[in-house]
Amino acid sequence: MQEISKSVKLETWLRALQVAQLLIINPHGLGGIILRARSGPVRDRWLAYLNTIAQLGGMRLPLRKMPLGISDENLLGGIDLDQTLRTGKAILRQGLLAQCDQQLLLMPMAERVEVGAVAKVVSALDNGFISIERDGQSRRIDSHFGVVALDEGIEDDEQPNEKIRQRTAFLLNLDILGWRDLPETDDDFLPDTQSIQYAQENFSKVTISEDSLNALVGVAEQLGVISIRALNLAINTAKCLAAFDRDDEVTSMHLQRAIALVLSPRATRMPQSAPPEEEELPPESEEQLENEQEPPPEDQKQEEQQGNQEDKDDQEPESNTETPQALEDEILETAQAAIPIDLLARLADLADPKTPKGMGGKTGAVKVSRIRGRPLGNMPGMPEGGKTLSIIDTLRAAVPWQRVRRAEMLAAGKTIPAGKIVIRKEDFRIKRYQERTQTLTMFIVDASGSSAMHRLAEAKGAVELLLAECYIRRDQVAVMSFRGSAAELILAPTRSLVKAKRALSGLPGGGGTPLSRAIDESFEIASVSMRKGLTPALVFLTDGRANIAKDGSPGRSKAMEDAQHSARTASYYSFKSLWIDTSPQAREEGKVMAALLGSMYLPLPNAGANEVSQAIMQGLKKS
Repeated sequence: MQEISKSVKLETWLRALQVAQLLIINPHGLGGIILRARSGPVRDRWLAYLNTIAQLGGMRLPLRKMPLGISDENLLGGIDLDQTLRTGKAILRQGLLAQCDQQLLLMPMAERVEVGAVAKVVSALDNGFISIERDGQSRRIDSHFGVVALDEGIEDDEQPNEKIRQRTAFLLNLDILGWRDLPETDDDFLPDTQSIQYAQENFSKVTISEDSLNALVGVAEQLGVISIRALNLAINTAKCLAAFDRDDEVTSMHLQRAIALVLSPRATRMPQSAPPEEEELPPESEEQLENEQEPPPEDQKQEEQQGNQEDKDDQEPESNTETPQALEDEILETAQAAIPIDLLARLADLADPKTPKGMGGKTGAVKVSRIRGRPLGNMPGMPEGGKTLSIIDTLRAAVPWQRVRRAEMLAAGKTIPAGKIVIRKEDFRIKRYQERTQTLTMFIVDASGSSAMHRLAEAKGAVELLLAECYIRRDQVAVMSFRGSAAELILAPTRSLVKAKRALSGLPGGGGTPLSRAIDESFEIASVSMRKGLTPALVFLTDGRANIAKDGSPGRSKAMEDAQHSARTASYYSFKSLWIDTSPQAREEGKVMAALLGSMYLPLPNAGANEVSQAIMQGLKKS
């Protein structure tokens, strides 16, 4: 790992302090920040500085914490049950997002926030308001806030949702800093109250020239940043910087700082310096060169001088304004220097990719259950057949109709004791849960031909490697081999490593390739497993060259026709699948079969068990 100098660490900290100032100036226009920082004194000090700046800017409660697993009602708002029962009419209460208006939403462990909660936060960031549509009540509440998303993930694939990343201006990594890397105090970097408040009131009045916009787009292209949102965030950042300096227009310096803060951390490639273009001489250049060899007559000199003077008089005074290209070249170097060191390392990894990593433990389909799993709101229904009644939600559904129902019952001559709630069948709500199903990874191995034993050795090693993860995730593995005229399930779905080794040991190879039989039977087993609550994923290890037809007769033409027909039929299942081409060179037959199945195609002619295992985990994750 490359060692980071003290000057770079200090510069990173100063940039973090400036980001805190900008977030208070325009929290909603800048979206917020994704702060890569685990719990510790460095993060606490930055949050304390942010809180101090917020108080200078007039925020009473700058940071409102969003608990992990927050319910929709607490996030958006809903019926205030206590007040509704007291008053006899439906009363709405505000949720967390509505309370964050003109403030900042703190999201601890942002990498673990549920997709549904992310969608609601993103919608509020885009629209600037919250819409509450619950229990017959409708209300729209303004909410202009920014997000402070704390990225506390350990693995590389544990990152905040990409939708949050797209809408936050700043991506900052404080994990590269230690307490000793920070200055003794941040008091010298505290702005005065007047500057913060002036910037809050006037950032929207700051203008930006067309040349600056062109330069900004050019630098973004050089850095590989193609997001319109990122450009808008950079523009808003430049305007806030200009307003803080009490300037009416964005200058080159403001643009450089905005690009360093917003675009450089998003770079996907290193900018390339364009080679200087060679100027082509016009056709008459040869005549001019010949004429230069002989000095012109004295009269001709005087006429030329007089003509040149007239031309100068006709020209407008030379402007000192930089051209867009010159401005782009000026800020490009600054943008490149501001690319974080850890990002440089990741760009190097992209240029020289290594073996893909595993699936991170998240497998299986997500389904809605009414018995167990993670709570997922409620739905209308009766509490029967093991379903759980949601008492609070049932009361919320019934309360808004009490006045109408009491009037109907009085009109019918019925009396209702005071304090009683009239509940009808349509009010009942049952609890819903989100349940992740087990995954069944099924290997369909070509055991035909002279290289069958090598393929079986790869499959055996890959199964044993994958079983180690299956123990953790409670997933299952199955193996089917096909040779001769039949396909055989040699390992039924299991998590037992002992059974896997026993089933795979001493497996014979050789004979024809009944590919159509293998496709039909593997997808039939997968459909049965799905009905049992599993999520099937199929992995084919074969060269795709069938030579045994479905009826058992030999012949490559008829066999390939049957295999393609089986593949078209199997594609309607829409199961996740991966086709690993084990032929010495990638062949067209394998590509065609993978396309018909809707599988991800992966040629691995010389891969061992470890490579196959890693390719399977990565391939099934992407497919």
